[in-house]
Amino acid sequence: MEIDPAIFDTAEMNFLLTSLVVPRAIGWISTISKEGIANLSPFSFFTVASTAPPHLLFSSASDTKDSVVNARETGEFVVNITDQSLLDVIVGSSAAVAPSVDEFELVGLERAPSVKVAAPRVARAKAHFECRLADIVTVGTSSLVIGEIIHLHCDPSIWSDGRVQPDLLRPLARLGGSKYASLGEIFSLPAPTIDERG
Repeated sequence: MEIDPAIFDTAEMNFLLTSLVVPRAIGWISTISKEGIANLSPFSFFTVASTAPPHLLFSSASDTKDSVVNARETGEFVVNITDQSLLDVIVGSSAAVAPSVDEFELVGLERAPSVKVAAPRVARAKAHFECRLADIVTVGTSSLVIGEIIHLHCDPSIWSDGRVQPDLLRPLARLGGSKYASLGEIFSLPAPTIDERG
């Protein structure tokens, strides 16, 4: 099947892309408005932007979404790392509500104070990245929000042998539509060395 993107409308292209680019990690972004109202929203268009210096990014389909507005106005945000136990409240926090609504209160989540930013953390999340806004880049109708990691929290329960262990983190992944996934089989395959390549 050959597909010309030009023949698809926005909704069709969105479903195609989100069904093929899978699984996607979910960044649960917490911010605080200039008025002091906390906001919490999940983004599956989320990834590492750089490791040196460490930056993360999330992409929003609208530059008027509270997460983007708050990040732009305050210059900071927190990325809360999701796991399977949080699925119901993650979905609940994705509801389109007025900027005056605090999603922590809406879904009954306990917050924890951050160390270097004003935005709160999700207390139940196993890891958090406190970020200082580095840039907001417009691509088409979307806004790519890039943040420099200035502090990191990691629960000891997901840490073993000096590293985060995926089977302990039990990360949640997004698929197409309203589908989500957990980790399946985990396996290792070292990359070949130059000598092995010949």
